[in-house]
Amino acid sequence: MSIQKPVLKWTFQTQGPIASSPAIGEDGTIYFGSKDKKLYAVTRNGKLKWVFETQNEVDSSPAIRKDGTILFGSWDSHLYALNPDGSILWKYKSEGGIISSPAIAPDGTIYVGSWDKKLHAITQDGKLKWTQKTADHVVSSPAIAPDGMIYFGSGDYYLFAMKPEGKAVWSFGTRYLLDASPLIAPNGNIYIGSEDAKFYAFRADGHTEWTFDTKYDIDSSAAIDTEGTIYFGSGDNNLYAFTSSGKLKWSFETGSSVHSSPAVGSDGTIYVGSRDKKLYALNSNGSLKWLFETGCAIESSPAIDADGTIYIGSNDGKLYAIGEAFQQ
Repeated sequence: MSIQKPVLKWTFQTQGPIASSPAIGEDGTIYFGSKDKKLYAVTRNGKLKWVFETQNEVDSSPAIRKDGTILFGSWDSHLYALNPDGSILWKYKSEGGIISSPAIAPDGTIYVGSWDKKLHAITQDGKLKWTQKTADHVVSSPAIAPDGMIYFGSGDYYLFAMKPEGKAVWSFGTRYLLDASPLIAPNGNIYIGSEDAKFYAFRADGHTEWTFDTKYDIDSSAAIDTEGTIYFGSGDNNLYAFTSSGKLKWSFETGSSVHSSPAVGSDGTIYVGSRDKKLYALNSNGSLKWLFETGCAIESSPAIDADGTIYIGSNDGKLYAIGEAFQQ
């Protein structure tokens, strides 16, 4: 189901900008954080189910476990695990704010980066397994490869490849902050953009397959479609589309920098937010399908529901639900 003509279904107002990207639970509940220090659970028709308050801003995007547990970080240094009813299951304390979004391995281990300059590996019941120290903050959300390897970027300019038992296998140094999150392709390649205005494609052994220079920093994490096309946004206002071999297919210019990470619909439509306040829907050839304007800059990334509805947060403090005009 893809939206041909967008219409606003509803908005949900919080008391702070929403940089956290929404996550959709099995039952359709939408979970997202706000700079008003809260994590929200909202129903598919925009009604509040519950709210959970932390001690500081929630910029981390929630991850949902198979059992329905919601995991997310807060600037108050904690990783929280909440039950589906909003009650607390456990919390884990790091020594710095957690903006990184948690990644859950098949064995239940949770990986999350912290402003305390470490990647934390945490058991499913909230106990520390190990940490990997870096020389600077870890904002990047870790990605887990099918073989169990964990990849994450750090503010010390390095991309790290970790074994599940906590051993670094390789690291690659860029020239500037790595705050974007790595994408792992089905072929095992790792894609990540850096604030040194370079986009990197690595093989699993750490060798660089190809790079591409944008005109400005890259904070957006990449997305991949079924054809293997890679999409990512840049501070130079563009969304880029590349073949897996590194050939530029097209770029689409928005009115401001693109921090939002793109999402690809089942029909190949690419959705991305821009700091120009707009959510863009692009066809796979890079042409504009439609755009939708919110009240402020968009840094949150879109989430696509099963019925095609798009949920995205904006710095105006609202979560937007955008659906099809012809649906009643």
